[in-house]
Amino acid sequence: MDKVTSLTREPALNPEPLFEQIDRGMQGLIRIAALITASNRSFFDHLSTPRTPDELAHLTGCREEIVTPVCMVLEEMGCVTWYEGRYSSTPLSLVFLARSSPYRQGAYLDKTWRHIRDLWMHLPDIIERGPVSYPAEVFFATLSLPAMAENALCGRLQRITREIFMFPGFQSFRRMVDLGGGHGLYAIACTVVNPDLHAWVFDMPHVLPLASRFIREYEATRVHTLGGNFFVDDFGRDYDLVFSSSNPSGKRIDMVPRIAKSLNPGGIFVNVQSTGREDMDLYQSLELELWKIEGEEERKTGNTRVEPFMTDEYRVALMDAGLSILVEKDIKDDYHRDAFVRMIIAQKRM
Repeated sequence: MDKVTSLTREPALNPEPLFEQIDRGMQGLIRIAALITASNRSFFDHLSTPRTPDELAHLTGCREEIVTPVCMVLEEMGCVTWYEGRYSSTPLSLVFLARSSPYRQGAYLDKTWRHIRDLWMHLPDIIERGPVSYPAEVFFATLSLPAMAENALCGRLQRITREIFMFPGFQSFRRMVDLGGGHGLYAIACTVVNPDLHAWVFDMPHVLPLASRFIREYEATRVHTLGGNFFVDDFGRDYDLVFSSSNPSGKRIDMVPRIAKSLNPGGIFVNVQSTGREDMDLYQSLELELWKIEGEEERKTGNTRVEPFMTDEYRVALMDAGLSILVEKDIKDDYHRDAFVRMIIAQKRM
């Protein structure tokens, strides 16, 4: 069909499916933008008491003519309710979005917005020039780990540590190390339940300030930090518990003998990792290709969401190192629909 004919003849196909996809995508972006704006402006804390749009605008320093439609979007999302001229926060927003809540997902929302700005807005350029490169210090300390800490607090951390606390000898443990411990929340939780336990969070020096921040916030006086690279540096001996979560210390086969050597007889190695790229949805798989860590020789080196876990070779390595698997189970990870991590507890033979 030539261009002139197209002026008088409709397309042979219905365009609605295309425009529906565009509308749904834009509405999703608008919801995320409204949610992040409201969270950063403390809407949900202020709306713990019912307020009019005018009152909310005054308290947050925002324009009422924009506050009102933003709140209407939040109402559609189930984050606020409207009753007799006033908006109120819902239980969902008070637990996960209010600044006053220990479960607030502020860092995760910040990471989401950063990815929109850095990655998705530039997909037309990235598809040609290659992935965005993040300095390791920026990626782990300010982008990845704070969000991981908040996600873990939504249930994953409690489910994993509950399995540890149920281990018959846990209350007799006196020393543990969290390899690549990042935020340190697993070590902190273990010392809360076992008052005689001392824990060390072992990670790269540029990551440890984040762990130190959480140690101060939770007043965890028996949790200590230890800087180093677990691939090459000594991370200690005589541990009753070695913990690894979502980092290559728990997937690299060459780490297994060193972990076993650091354990006391009867001590346990608790290892929690993603099962590999095959568990990602297509959107996660695409996102993974849009960024890299500066200086990596190979794309996503050490990214535990890519590498498979509990292969036959890894099981043999555990056995050869004198570690017997006592528990192996999947743990739900709430940060993403239908996401799970695999957890094992392996005990060093006496």
